[in-house]
Amino acid sequence: MVTISSSPGASRTATATSDNPREAPVSPSRKRRRASPEWEGRTIIKIAALPGRGVYVRHLGHPEGVDGVHRPTVQMPGSAPKPPAAFDPAWIQTHLGEMQIVHVHALAPRMSAEQVKAAVQATRDAGRPLIVTAYHLSDPTGLDEAGYAAQLDALIPAADQVVTLTESAAKEIAKRWKVTAQVQPHPHAVDFVTMRRERPARGQNGPYLVGVHLGSLRLPSDPVKVVSALAEAAKRTPDVRLVLYVHDHLLDADSTRYDPATIREIDRIVTDAGGTLRAHRPMTDSQLWDNIFGLDAALVPPFFGSHSLWPEACYDLGTQAIMPANSHSSSQRPALTYTCDRNGIPDVASLAKAFAEAVRAPQVEHADPTARFNERVAIAEWLRNTYERLLDEKA
Repeated sequence: MVTISSSPGASRTATATSDNPREAPVSPSRKRRRASPEWEGRTIIKIAALPGRGVYVRHLGHPEGVDGVHRPTVQMPGSAPKPPAAFDPAWIQTHLGEMQIVHVHALAPRMSAEQVKAAVQATRDAGRPLIVTAYHLSDPTGLDEAGYAAQLDALIPAADQVVTLTESAAKEIAKRWKVTAQVQPHPHAVDFVTMRRERPARGQNGPYLVGVHLGSLRLPSDPVKVVSALAEAAKRTPDVRLVLYVHDHLLDADSTRYDPATIREIDRIVTDAGGTLRAHRPMTDSQLWDNIFGLDAALVPPFFGSHSLWPEACYDLGTQAIMPANSHSSSQRPALTYTCDRNGIPDVASLAKAFAEAVRAPQVEHADPTARFNERVAIAEWLRNTYERLLDEKA
């Protein structure tokens, strides 16, 4: 029976590293002097980060804010809502006087290739450098692959600098557009204090929990067939218990995503395999981190797009990531992989192999917070240097 929960976090709890409050985990940035860009003596560079939402773009700046790079378009959690900023000709022409560089991280789904070209031209007419992060090389919505490819055809060759997250993506960019992309890793997803939490010992909480977050069932293939493959693989691995998560609006008759028949079938399949299905409201970042932390492994189902936040979060929390092998995301951080057929249905044998390897693994690689802090500093400094170079070239 599907469980509906208003508190989606997992039930497992972490053990504090010390009973002495003076020895409680501290973010690396808290150990240093918080400084303004002016303290570093750096000239401020204003970046139009487009769009300005999501963990990735929020974590591109120096964690102590001393890189002298301001991204006014970025929406921070808890801050007052900002007017939407996007890489379109109207926004560029209205706002570019306030910005020195345009850094595109994603494009609007319904944007035509001609509109992309017009935005590129508006950026050039304003004399502003254009840098592009090639996060997704295939349509992240799955709605119009040909249209998305045309968007990238208009954008990537026109950029003054292209950045991507993995070597495999850089190779694809070189093959498709004859463009050399600089590889910079995805910065940490989880905050440094949460990253330091000590994980519970393996096996002390019963079976090996594999969580699969299916969201609103927006998958490249039939979600029932995907779940059937997961369930069959779990049956072949006795120690594995599946926990599937779906958004509760799938059970809301007033929702456009209302689909009780599919949910009943998924519930039947996963229950027959000894697992559970939980419906929940969309999670906040902190709720999601707690949820992933309470799992032994998080399996990412087949998805649209190229890179992902999931392997970063799993690495930060010490949870085993299991990723689709045909995605660039599988090489972002240490992960086990599984294959899919041409229709996007996971291969049961490869899933079972990944489950067995996960159960046998003595431990999972857990990110070192200081190393992650230093990595973010390096990313921020590379971006600062790149912005300075591009501005010098345009001068």
